Amino acid sequence: TTPKSGESLFYTCALPKAALIFEDSSFPAPQVTDDWVADYCEAYAECNEEERELWNDLCCSIPPSHSLNPMIETGCKEYIDSHPPTSELSPTLQELINAVKIARCNSFTSRNIHPVTSRVNHSCTPNALYLPTPTGCSLRTLKPVQAGEEITISYLGIYLFASNGLRNSILLSEKFFTCQCPRCSSIPNENSVPCEKCHPRISGGLPEDVEFEDAPVNYTVAICPKCNDVLSPAATSLRQKLEEKSTAALRSEENDMDVIREIHEVCSQVLGAKHYSTALTGLTIVDSMCLEFNRVMILGQAPEELELAECVDTLTRIFQFAEGVIEGGGGMMCYSQCLTVARGLGCLGDEKSVAFGKVWAEKAWKFLEGFGEEGEKKVCLKLMEGKVEHMELLEGKGEEE
Repeated sequence: TTPKSGESLFYTCALPKAALIFEDSSFPAPQVTDDWVADYCEAYAECNEEERELWNDLCCSIPPSHSLNPMIETGCKEYIDSHPPTSELSPTLQELINAVKIARCNSFTSRNIHPVTSRVNHSCTPNALYLPTPTGCSLRTLKPVQAGEEITISYLGIYLFASNGLRNSILLSEKFFTCQCPRCSSIPNENSVPCEKCHPRISGGLPEDVEFEDAPVNYTVAICPKCNDVLSPAATSLRQKLEEKSTAALRSEENDMDVIREIHEVCSQVLGAKHYSTALTGLTIVDSMCLEFNRVMILGQAPEELELAECVDTLTRIFQFAEGVIEGGGGMMCYSQCLTVARGLGCLGDEKSVAFGKVWAEKAWKFLEGFGEEGEKKVCLKLMEGKVEHMELLEGKGEEE
């Protein structure tokens, strides 16, 4: 245990980057419906006695006064009412309440809960990566580690690249704690904007060469390191409003791409390329474009060149942003998009596009080499070597070999 984070797991020996730390199983996977309390109740009810003992040994961090408690209690009562006990193994109401509270604090992708991995603490500078597998998950090192270091992962998904304030707001609302890692205690750079004095605005927006980083840009959070100019209250207020708008759009269940595109355009014009609101809204747009590229490639067509060029431009700035936030962050944040762009460029077939595709494949490979699935690695290696012919990519032969 540690004073700040309770139960923790530690490395028992030194490991290089991308080393397997351990593999873990999953408890019965919950369904993913709107009624998450019932989903967890059902998953717990399917556990055997040994699994339930391991489940109940995990920590719960929901405060006693939190508004989720009565919601969980009501949901569990409704589940019991609709699932009367059928044997001695049928869970009691109090068992379910405790199990759901534990699950709410310890679940991962698709609400999965793991006997060991659910004990690993969060850090905004994680040294391990959580990777789902068909039978559970595995953890691999994100960088070289020493014996005695605590194993840490991120609970935040793409919001690992957001500001201190947003990261901790999400952690508090979803995991019921705030992070005290060194990154959270330092001055953030994820919400940097171009200095007002170094880069005077034109009609409230950035000059295009500053917006798209076609010229050197001096970024600032509060005081410009180049000219010592202080960010004005008006600019600070506008930044906060755009942060709130972008976060609301990104976390909305509606996932309205028209709204996200509009907000991204404003964020890019006002906040610049090194602000997380610009990067995260841009990543959502790139995701949407990559889905369409993959769809047309499966149908035996090449992506539209203009759309692919727009995607490449946006992805370039996102990749650079992520690299500036966390070492290796570009691969962590958008390796799959890099691979899709590389395939799309290869599908165009001309020599220049294929060569440019190799560049993007190499970006993807820096992550895939240590953390990717075998099929992704095979495709990436072929793209890097330039050995996959145009039609092979369109027909998906590169993935089958």
